[in-house]
Amino acid sequence: MGTAGKVLGIVGSPNREGRTNQLVAAALDGAARGGASTESIQLADQVVAACKDCLPWVCKDKQKCTYEDEAFEYLSWKILNCGALVVGTPVYWWDTSGLVKYLILKMFRVYARSGPLQGLPAFGIAIAGGTGNGLVSGLRPVYHFFQMMQMRAIEPLPATRFNFDAAVVQAGKLGEELAALADRRRPFKNLEERLLWYDALPYLSLSRAAERNLLADLVIQALPASADPAIASGLARAQALAAAGKALESSIEVTRVYEAGAKAFEGQH
Repeated sequence: MGTAGKVLGIVGSPNREGRTNQLVAAALDGAARGGASTESIQLADQVVAACKDCLPWVCKDKQKCTYEDEAFEYLSWKILNCGALVVGTPVYWWDTSGLVKYLILKMFRVYARSGPLQGLPAFGIAIAGGTGNGLVSGLRPVYHFFQMMQMRAIEPLPATRFNFDAAVVQAGKLGEELAALADRRRPFKNLEERLLWYDALPYLSLSRAAERNLLADLVIQALPASADPAIASGLARAQALAAAGKALESSIEVTRVYEAGAKAFEGQH
């Protein structure tokens, strides 16, 4: 099963023209540069119904949802028959969007046991718009989906409005990388190899405090040249406090840096 070379992009945002769509489009543009055919689907046009946890659990054997769900039938067929998968989600309250979650949960219920997506190349994008919080935690459910479905995912892309332009460029590069893998599936030899693969991917193992540090660093990188240099030096103070075992003081300093940096960033936009 699988259409060699076709990279499928799924936009998990109700805003069809927003940043999630732009990042998925950039990834697909990169895949096209890499020689792959591409297709984009808006989940806002294909809303999966909530899984009803059918009993007896027959959907895993029939490979079909027990209840009529045209959107799920369409999306699952597209995913099962693609050469590689891109999933983009906005981040709401530090988490993946409901549109994406409903698709993921039903895919688990129907297909996780049989593993029809073993070795499928995959790539996840999360865009934390307003505050930027959740840029990593919003990615984790997507990569948990990839892992449980036994896909072979490449590195994730955490994005915010602060690093958006750079994220668009990176999405294109990762899309090209995905295109080079879309010729065939590369299943893991065993569970242990799969677990180690996902443990080695960047960002996903960050603590909440480390995620906030990453966000503050992205804000600093986005500051105009005219910004107060004391903002950037605050992050060094936070790191020194953390090294001294003062975790709470360090986190408070990171928040101060973030808030000052975000204010300076907004002043130039």
